[in-house]
Amino acid sequence: MLRRVAVVTTLLVGWLTWPPTAASSAQSALAPAAEIRVDQVGYASNGPKVAYLMSGSVLTGTPFTVRNASGASALVGEVGATTGRWNATYRYVYPLDFSTLATPGFYSIRLTGAVTSPSPSFAVTAPSALWRPALANALRFYQNERDGPEYLPSALRTAAGHLNDESAMTYDTPPMHASGGFSGDLTPLRVTMDASGGWWDAGDYLKFVETTSYAEALLEVGARSFPAQMGEEAGASDFMGEARFGIQWLQRMWNDSTRTLYYQVGIGAGNAKTVGDHDLWRLPQADDTYGGSDP
Repeated sequence: MLRRVAVVTTLLVGWLTWPPTAASSAQSALAPAAEIRVDQVGYASNGPKVAYLMSGSVLTGTPFTVRNASGASALVGEVGATTGRWNATYRYVYPLDFSTLATPGFYSIRLTGAVTSPSPSFAVTAPSALWRPALANALRFYQNERDGPEYLPSALRTAAGHLNDESAMTYDTPPMHASGGFSGDLTPLRVTMDASGGWWDAGDYLKFVETTSYAEALLEVGARSFPAQMGEEAGASDFMGEARFGIQWLQRMWNDSTRTLYYQVGIGAGNAKTVGDHDLWRLPQADDTYGGSDP
């Protein structure tokens, strides 16, 4: 069965380690001798502007040029002191400060006489024009991650999913292997609860109190501190509806009368008895009828 569960009593926090593989080492060996990294969103015309030169060799004193979209020089500078190493390939990291550039437009950065490609193109523009589209895109991500009956139709979402979470069975925390799996079957607590709503955690359909509460805090602080950018005055980037949606799910996960915290909905890695969330690809609305009559 594919278990949509609310797990209780212990908050589990894990660290993901991602050691480099032979393939990634081979890719590093093919990397250029130097690269210039810029802010992909762009830079505010009235704010600081710093790019980073990543190099395998010493480049202090090398001239650099900021060029506009037509290729004309807009600013000339010089590589300063390194701030340290990034990894074995890029042993030197140099900040390239071009904060005095304030004219709106699209630009790129080139080194003079060094083995490097020009930087990606980037925008310099007014803060409102720079950040409003990025915030609107972030808001759409949260909206598409909505679970339950209050989903928002979009090109990515055509139906509500996990409606059975409105009467989810609760289970005790199972004993876990170091790999993240568990032995045997889950132990039901014979108590059902409303675990509907909330946001999916990332690339799956699990829901966690710890990650949701962190995201919720950021949305609330953003809306409070920047009402014109993230609050009720923000138009297409107004996060207040999403902040309310998130807090409603968090409130459902706490039973005040029994002083019980339910901290997870869904199970990632399954076993011979239970199909886990990561064991198959499907649309979220398919979960409510997966397995037929078996809940």
